[in-house]
Amino acid sequence: MSVQSTTKVTPNTPFGVTVDIDLRDEKNDAEVAALFKEHGFLVFREQELTQEQQKRVMAKLGPVLEDFTTVGYVSNTRTDGILGDSEVSFHLDFLYTPIPLLGISLHGIEVPYEETWTRFASGRLALEALSPPTRERLRGLKGLNLFSASEEGLTGRQRIEGYPENAPRAEHEIIHTDPITGEEVLFATQQNTALILGLNEADSEDLIAELHAHLYADSNIYEHRWRNGDVVIWANQAYHHARGGLVPGKTRTLQRVCITEAPAEMYRPPIPDDRLPAHMRK
Repeated sequence: MSVQSTTKVTPNTPFGVTVDIDLRDEKNDAEVAALFKEHGFLVFREQELTQEQQKRVMAKLGPVLEDFTTVGYVSNTRTDGILGDSEVSFHLDFLYTPIPLLGISLHGIEVPYEETWTRFASGRLALEALSPPTRERLRGLKGLNLFSASEEGLTGRQRIEGYPENAPRAEHEIIHTDPITGEEVLFATQQNTALILGLNEADSEDLIAELHAHLYADSNIYEHRWRNGDVVIWANQAYHHARGGLVPGKTRTLQRVCITEAPAEMYRPPIPDDRLPAHMRK
């Protein structure tokens, strides 16, 4: 059922909505929560939230994770949130753990006007675009997900060779029900999914390539070009996201608050240095 309100809600292409509402006003929290459950992907403009206000909004959507890995800043300049200038391929946050995040919010607080972007892909629309025989073939199949499995030129088995036994990994069904929207989505990403279990390597590679072709087709991508004051909130298990490379010397700082049903300890497994971007290695 759609949310009945006088708030201006504008559909985005190809998914999600832009909402004209003041997130600082606590009276709007219930409406934001209802819109989030309905759409799973919300964009707000011209906001000015403290981190505590952003936490308050997100707490209405699910349990806020009070942890340095998920509450803080995505920044190429701040020492308390530095992630460098490099490009990041499509992923779901913590798909390589048993319980990925429920939702993520990013708030542009210091960004060059529309010079940097985050791209999002819909797991639901990609699943719907598959042929019925392919969808049926996927039911019951699981993917093996690693912290990083997107090295170019490697096949599935090569992606896991040398991957430490104690490094994070998780098996998830390829067709997954998003707990926020209740919709079925594709749960295999460019960055994390090394192979599909139960298939030979060639079949796994072919099927992953077919899924990626639908997931990351231009028609399935929403590109958000950041402005100061923007807030984007999305269901992490329903929408993949990627980041373009940044211009060195130009600050890009996004304030981040996430929600999850898992304990913080789940998101602190040891990551091998050779799987980390160079700027994050010890």
